[in-house]
Amino acid sequence: MGHVWFVCDILGIAFASLVWLLVLGVSAVLLLLYLLPVGDVTFSVTHGTLFHLLAFLGLVSHARAMFTDPGSVPLGPVSEELVDPHCPVCGCSPPPGAQHCFVCGRCIRRMDHHCPWINNCVGEDNCKFFLLFMFYLGLASLHVLLLLGAPDLHRTLPPSSPLLFLFLVSLEGFLFTAVMFTIQMCSICIKGERERQGQPFRWKNLKAVFGHHLSLGWINPFVSPELQTVDGPQYNVA
Repeated sequence: MGHVWFVCDILGIAFASLVWLLVLGVSAVLLLLYLLPVGDVTFSVTHGTLFHLLAFLGLVSHARAMFTDPGSVPLGPVSEELVDPHCPVCGCSPPPGAQHCFVCGRCIRRMDHHCPWINNCVGEDNCKFFLLFMFYLGLASLHVLLLLGAPDLHRTLPPSSPLLFLFLVSLEGFLFTAVMFTIQMCSICIKGERERQGQPFRWKNLKAVFGHHLSLGWINPFVSPELQTVDGPQYNVA
Protein backbone atom coordinates (compact mmCIF):
# COMPACT_ATOMS: atom_id res chain seq x y z
CA MET A 1 0.00 0.00 0.00
CA GLY A 2 3.04 2.23 -0.11
CA HIS A 3 3.01 2.67 -3.89
CA VAL A 4 0.86 4.82 -6.15
CA TRP A 5 -1.84 2.89 -7.99
CA PHE A 6 -3.21 4.14 -11.29
CA VAL A 7 -5.53 2.46 -13.79
CA CYS A 8 -4.83 3.39 -17.42
CA ASP A 9 -8.41 3.44 -18.67
CA ILE A 10 -9.41 6.31 -20.97
CA LEU A 11 -13.09 6.22 -20.02
CA GLY A 12 -12.30 6.10 -16.31
CA ILE A 13 -9.83 8.97 -16.57
CA ALA A 14 -12.47 11.04 -18.39
CA PHE A 15 -15.13 10.33 -15.74
CA ALA A 16 -12.75 11.03 -12.85
CA SER A 17 -11.61 14.28 -14.48
CA LEU A 18 -15.24 15.29 -14.97
CA VAL A 19 -15.80 15.05 -11.22
CA TRP A 20 -13.05 17.60 -10.57
CA LEU A 21 -14.20 19.90 -13.38
CA LEU A 22 -17.79 19.94 -12.08
CA VAL A 23 -16.73 20.64 -8.50
CA LEU A 24 -14.36 23.41 -9.56
CA GLY A 25 -17.04 24.85 -11.86
CA VAL A 26 -19.61 24.93 -9.07
CA SER A 27 -17.02 26.52 -6.80
CA ALA A 28 -16.26 29.31 -9.29
CA VAL A 29 -19.91 30.08 -10.09
CA LEU A 30 -20.96 29.99 -6.44
CA LEU A 31 -18.13 32.25 -5.30
CA LEU A 32 -17.95 34.78 -8.14
CA LEU A 33 -21.60 35.12 -9.12
CA TYR A 34 -23.42 34.43 -5.87
CA LEU A 35 -21.50 34.84 -2.63
CA LEU A 36 -19.31 37.84 -3.47
CA PRO A 37 -22.13 40.03 -4.90
CA VAL A 38 -24.32 39.49 -1.82
CA GLY A 39 -22.50 42.22 0.10
CA ASP A 40 -22.83 40.45 3.45
CA VAL A 41 -19.26 39.60 4.44
CA THR A 42 -20.25 37.27 7.28
CA PHE A 43 -22.71 35.39 5.08
CA SER A 44 -20.24 35.07 2.20
CA VAL A 45 -17.27 34.02 4.33
CA THR A 46 -19.26 31.53 6.39
CA HIS A 47 -20.92 29.74 3.50
CA GLY A 48 -17.93 30.06 1.20
CA THR A 49 -15.66 28.49 3.80
CA LEU A 50 -18.12 25.70 4.58
CA PHE A 51 -18.66 24.76 0.95
CA HIS A 52 -14.99 24.81 0.04
CA LEU A 53 -14.07 22.78 3.13
CA LEU A 54 -16.59 20.08 2.18
CA ALA A 55 -15.52 20.19 -1.48
CA PHE A 56 -11.84 19.99 -0.51
CA LEU A 57 -12.40 16.95 1.72
CA GLY A 58 -14.49 15.36 -1.02
CA LEU A 59 -11.81 15.86 -3.67
CA VAL A 60 -9.07 14.60 -1.36
CA SER A 61 -11.18 11.51 -0.69
CA HIS A 62 -11.70 11.10 -4.44
CA ALA A 63 -7.97 11.30 -5.09
CA ARG A 64 -7.23 8.78 -2.32
CA ALA A 65 -9.87 6.40 -3.68
CA MET A 66 -8.42 6.77 -7.17
CA PHE A 67 -4.71 6.41 -6.39
CA THR A 68 -4.89 3.83 -3.58
CA ASP A 69 -4.40 0.17 -4.40
CA PRO A 70 -7.89 -1.22 -3.72
CA GLY A 71 -6.47 -4.52 -2.51
CA SER A 72 -4.86 -6.23 -5.47
CA VAL A 73 -3.83 -9.82 -4.91
CA PRO A 74 -0.08 -10.28 -5.55
CA LEU A 75 0.79 -11.85 -8.87
CA GLY A 76 2.91 -14.94 -9.04
CA PRO A 77 3.20 -18.35 -10.63
CA VAL A 78 0.78 -20.94 -9.33
CA SER A 79 2.55 -24.13 -8.29
CA GLU A 80 1.14 -27.50 -9.21
CA GLU A 81 0.87 -28.41 -5.54
CA LEU A 82 -1.38 -25.44 -4.82
CA VAL A 83 -4.80 -26.71 -3.82
CA ASP A 84 -6.50 -23.34 -3.46
CA PRO A 85 -8.50 -22.10 -6.45
CA HIS A 86 -6.58 -19.69 -8.64
CA CYS A 87 -7.61 -17.04 -11.12
CA PRO A 88 -7.44 -18.30 -14.72
CA VAL A 89 -6.80 -14.75 -15.97
CA CYS A 90 -3.96 -13.38 -13.83
CA GLY A 91 -2.84 -16.65 -12.22
CA CYS A 92 -2.98 -15.46 -8.61
CA SER A 93 -4.55 -17.34 -5.71
CA PRO A 94 -7.39 -15.03 -4.57
CA PRO A 95 -8.72 -15.13 -0.99
CA PRO A 96 -12.47 -15.45 -0.28
CA GLY A 97 -14.41 -12.42 -1.52
CA ALA A 98 -11.84 -11.47 -4.16
CA GLN A 99 -12.84 -11.02 -7.79
CA HIS A 100 -10.95 -10.38 -10.98
CA CYS A 101 -11.47 -6.93 -12.50
CA PHE A 102 -10.92 -6.86 -16.25
CA VAL A 103 -10.44 -3.07 -16.22
CA CYS A 104 -7.76 -3.09 -13.53
CA GLY A 105 -6.37 -6.39 -14.80
CA ARG A 106 -6.00 -7.78 -11.26
CA CYS A 107 -7.89 -9.75 -8.65
CA ILE A 108 -9.12 -7.36 -5.94
CA ARG A 109 -9.70 -8.35 -2.32
CA ARG A 110 -13.30 -7.77 -1.19
CA MET A 111 -14.11 -6.14 -4.48
CA ASP A 112 -17.48 -4.40 -4.54
CA HIS A 113 -17.47 -2.94 -8.06
CA HIS A 114 -15.34 -1.03 -10.51
CA CYS A 115 -16.34 2.63 -10.38
CA PRO A 116 -15.53 4.78 -13.44
CA TRP A 117 -16.04 7.95 -11.36
CA ILE A 118 -12.87 7.15 -9.40
CA ASN A 119 -11.24 5.18 -12.25
CA ASN A 120 -10.64 2.33 -9.82
CA CYS A 121 -12.20 -0.63 -8.12
CA VAL A 122 -13.83 -0.23 -4.73
CA GLY A 123 -12.11 -2.84 -2.60
CA GLU A 124 -10.66 -3.62 0.79
CA ASP A 125 -8.09 -0.83 0.99
CA ASN A 126 -9.93 2.12 -0.58
CA CYS A 127 -13.56 1.54 0.39
CA LYS A 128 -13.23 4.11 3.19
CA PHE A 129 -12.06 6.81 0.77
CA PHE A 130 -14.86 6.00 -1.68
CA LEU A 131 -17.45 6.38 1.08
CA LEU A 132 -15.91 9.67 2.25
CA PHE A 133 -15.92 10.91 -1.35
CA MET A 134 -19.67 10.24 -1.51
CA PHE A 135 -20.25 11.69 1.96
CA TYR A 136 -18.43 15.01 1.60
CA LEU A 137 -19.50 15.81 -1.96
CA GLY A 138 -23.07 14.90 -1.02
CA LEU A 139 -22.95 17.40 1.84
CA ALA A 140 -21.39 20.04 -0.43
CA SER A 141 -24.16 19.52 -2.99
CA LEU A 142 -26.84 19.75 -0.32
CA HIS A 143 -25.26 22.95 0.99
CA VAL A 144 -25.49 24.57 -2.45
CA LEU A 145 -29.12 23.51 -2.84
CA LEU A 146 -29.96 25.10 0.51
CA LEU A 147 -28.08 28.26 -0.44
CA LEU A 148 -30.11 28.60 -3.62
CA GLY A 149 -33.17 29.09 -1.44
CA ALA A 150 -31.59 31.78 0.76
CA PRO A 151 -33.43 35.14 0.51
CA ASP A 152 -30.17 37.14 0.63
CA LEU A 153 -28.95 35.27 -2.40
CA HIS A 154 -32.06 35.94 -4.46
CA ARG A 155 -31.45 39.67 -4.47
CA THR A 156 -28.24 39.23 -6.46
CA LEU A 157 -29.20 36.38 -8.74
CA PRO A 158 -27.21 36.32 -12.00
CA PRO A 159 -28.67 35.27 -15.35
CA SER A 160 -30.56 32.01 -15.45
CA SER A 161 -27.81 29.91 -17.07
CA PRO A 162 -25.43 29.91 -14.07
CA LEU A 163 -28.40 29.39 -11.75
CA LEU A 164 -29.55 26.39 -13.76
CA PHE A 165 -26.00 25.01 -13.84
CA LEU A 166 -25.66 25.25 -10.07
CA PHE A 167 -29.06 23.73 -9.44
CA LEU A 168 -28.76 20.80 -11.85
CA VAL A 169 -25.20 19.85 -10.91
CA SER A 170 -25.91 20.13 -7.18
CA LEU A 171 -29.18 18.21 -7.41
CA GLU A 172 -27.65 15.45 -9.49
CA GLY A 173 -24.60 15.34 -7.25
CA PHE A 174 -26.67 15.09 -4.09
CA LEU A 175 -29.01 12.39 -5.43
CA PHE A 176 -26.17 10.34 -6.90
CA THR A 177 -23.96 10.46 -3.82
CA ALA A 178 -26.87 9.87 -1.43
CA VAL A 179 -28.00 6.77 -3.31
CA MET A 180 -24.49 5.37 -3.75
CA PHE A 181 -23.53 6.06 -0.13
CA THR A 182 -26.69 4.38 1.15
CA ILE A 183 -26.23 1.33 -1.07
CA GLN A 184 -22.58 0.97 -0.06
CA MET A 185 -23.30 1.31 3.66
CA CYS A 186 -26.15 -1.21 3.45
CA SER A 187 -23.85 -3.60 1.62
CA ILE A 188 -21.22 -3.26 4.33
CA CYS A 189 -23.61 -3.58 7.27
CA ILE A 190 -25.95 -6.30 6.03
CA LYS A 191 -23.88 -8.74 4.01
CA GLY A 192 -22.46 -11.62 5.99
CA GLU A 193 -24.93 -11.45 8.89
CA ARG A 194 -26.85 -14.47 7.71
CA GLU A 195 -23.68 -16.54 7.97
CA ARG A 196 -24.06 -16.57 11.76
CA GLN A 197 -27.66 -16.34 12.78
CA GLY A 198 -28.38 -14.12 15.75
CA GLN A 199 -24.92 -12.51 15.88
CA PRO A 200 -24.84 -8.98 14.45
CA PHE A 201 -21.69 -8.08 12.52
CA ARG A 202 -22.57 -4.53 11.49
CA TRP A 203 -20.05 -2.89 13.82
CA LYS A 204 -17.29 -5.33 12.91
CA ASN A 205 -18.00 -4.74 9.24
CA LEU A 206 -17.70 -0.96 9.65
CA LYS A 207 -14.40 -1.37 11.48
CA ALA A 208 -13.18 -3.58 8.65
CA VAL A 209 -13.63 -0.59 6.32
CA PHE A 210 -12.75 2.46 8.43
CA GLY A 211 -10.23 0.96 10.84
CA HIS A 212 -10.23 -1.16 13.95
CA HIS A 213 -10.22 1.74 16.43
CA LEU A 214 -13.09 4.24 16.41
CA SER A 215 -11.65 7.76 16.09
CA LEU A 216 -11.87 10.97 14.09
CA GLY A 217 -9.66 9.20 11.59
CA TRP A 218 -12.79 7.48 10.33
CA ILE A 219 -13.90 10.73 8.66
CA ASN A 220 -10.39 11.97 7.81
CA PRO A 221 -9.38 11.26 4.20
CA PHE A 222 -5.73 11.90 5.07
CA VAL A 223 -5.68 8.89 7.42
CA SER A 224 -5.42 5.39 6.00
CA PRO A 225 -7.47 2.82 7.92
CA GLU A 226 -5.68 0.32 10.14
CA LEU A 227 -7.34 -2.80 8.83
CA GLN A 228 -7.49 -6.16 10.49
CA THR A 229 -7.99 -9.41 8.66
CA VAL A 230 -11.62 -10.41 8.85
CA ASP A 231 -12.92 -13.77 7.71
CA GLY A 232 -14.82 -13.77 4.45
CA PRO A 233 -18.16 -15.08 5.87
CA GLN A 234 -18.25 -12.31 8.49
CA TYR A 235 -17.49 -9.44 6.16
CA ASN A 236 -17.76 -9.70 2.44
CA VAL A 237 -18.75 -6.82 0.20
CA ALA A 238 -18.21 -8.86 -2.94
